[in-house]
Amino acid sequence: MSLGKLIGNNHAFTEVMDTILLLGVAIASFGVIAMTLLPFPIPTTPPNVTLSAYVRGDYVFIEHMGGEPLQFNNISISVYIGDTPQSKPNLQEINPNGLWELGEYVKYFYNTTDLVSVLVVDTISNTVLLEGNLRRGEIPWIGAPPPILVSSLRTNTVDEDLICYAPSIQGFDAHTFIYNWKKGGVPVAEVMLPFDTQSSSTAKDYSGNGYDGTVNGATWISSGKIGGAYSFDGIDDSIVTPLPSIFNDWHNDFTISFWLYSKNIESDTSARCIVEAYIDANNSFQIFQYNSSIQFDFKIDGELKKSIRTTNLSENTWYNIALTWTYDTPIVYVNGSACPYLPGMLRDYGVGNTTSLTIGQRSDGNDSFYGHIDDFVIYRSTLSPEQIYQIYVDTKEGLSEHRTIVSEETQLGEMWSCTITPNNAQRDSDAIDSEILTIVSYPGGG
Repeated sequence: MSLGKLIGNNHAFTEVMDTILLLGVAIASFGVIAMTLLPFPIPTTPPNVTLSAYVRGDYVFIEHMGGEPLQFNNISISVYIGDTPQSKPNLQEINPNGLWELGEYVKYFYNTTDLVSVLVVDTISNTVLLEGNLRRGEIPWIGAPPPILVSSLRTNTVDEDLICYAPSIQGFDAHTFIYNWKKGGVPVAEVMLPFDTQSSSTAKDYSGNGYDGTVNGATWISSGKIGGAYSFDGIDDSIVTPLPSIFNDWHNDFTISFWLYSKNIESDTSARCIVEAYIDANNSFQIFQYNSSIQFDFKIDGELKKSIRTTNLSENTWYNIALTWTYDTPIVYVNGSACPYLPGMLRDYGVGNTTSLTIGQRSDGNDSFYGHIDDFVIYRSTLSPEQIYQIYVDTKEGLSEHRTIVSEETQLGEMWSCTITPNNAQRDSDAIDSEILTIVSYPGGG
């Protein structure tokens, strides 16, 4: 090879290498600039969040149950009720900040038994947050277990009702649910006898205060107003508990509430004792039927202090009866409505002789009641008219899926909870404690 040709080839090789080096520098420089100004996209981490979809009343709720807040605008919610797609509803916010946070929810009207399909997707990470089907009476919830105790607007203020819902129980066929409301951890009921468990010997007190009733001849029936009840034969049946301490001082406020079904309130004009609280010979309280009405009489320090009655009632009909007592001022309610003041017609009535609370007759075994009694409760306060009415509304259809404390019963700073006991008429399942809600002030705002 000639020297000139060799030199020419070297020059060509050098030019190629220079070009490659310049191209490499350009690529490296662009890479530095790109990494500085245009960082590579980092894969989005799926949000750590728990959701629940559940059926309550006439609605399907999808609620944030815990974890990270979600940008609501970035959440796709696909809901079908039957074959009908539903539009994405507004978020019911506690904090109006556009974030889907704990306790906030969307809801869809749902009053059928159609299948409800739910799909919730975070569009940023393309992650499915909740997916599944609901159906009234079959699949009540998917995802996280739904809340048990909530306020009506979910903000826990003094203006809201408190609603406790029956939880879904796996492996137990609950016929009824028994609700023991507590304020500051203390039951609001002194005595709670739902009569839901079949027994010929004992009527369990669910207040936790130990006032179990001894059944003397009364017959348990499955067809009570709410679950089971006890039937009294009008001859010698009774249920007897120790005397509740609320009756040790007449200055204690209290409320008595129960469902009553008399078989002879129109046809039998004699006195028939429904319940008697006998303290001693000078102090007693009695509810009895007489001349088609229910009469309430108080004997205090040897004197008949008050005697009032309801309007006339009918035989073979369930009635919700309630009495509130603030010293010397009783008020009577029938089916949630206060009765006009009517003085008792029988003032010379008989009384018992044994310190106790006796249901179905006097404590001396006389004036026996003929009919059914269900859901007997003594509360440790004078319930508001609104609460008396709410008890009637919650129970009049014989249902136990939820119970309500109206806002008139709550005050700022109180801590409310509820213990729910599932029952299948033969036994209880394990009791379930709700969340604890603290009543807060209404924040106001425009």
